[in-house]
Amino acid sequence: MWLPEPVYKSLPMLYALMGALFIIGVFYLGLDAPMSPVYLGMGLVSILASITVTVWRSKHSGKMQRADSDDEQTN
Repeated sequence: MWLPEPVYKSLPMLYALMGALFIIGVFYLGLDAPMSPVYLGMGLVSILASITVTVWRSKHSGKMQRADSDDEQTN
């Protein structure tokens, strides 16, 4: 599955934004709320995913080759 380039390039920023919103939600609800550990965990995972994708893309930017599209038919 191929994503449009603007969506693909903005995914790490979206992950970081989601993570920040989850962490802000923890402080908004309070640390003693029942869902606070879940929100905190999801926020940390989202931020780590953002960092991981950004680092991976920077290390492998020249090595990736685009595969042939599934839309093309061979005769």
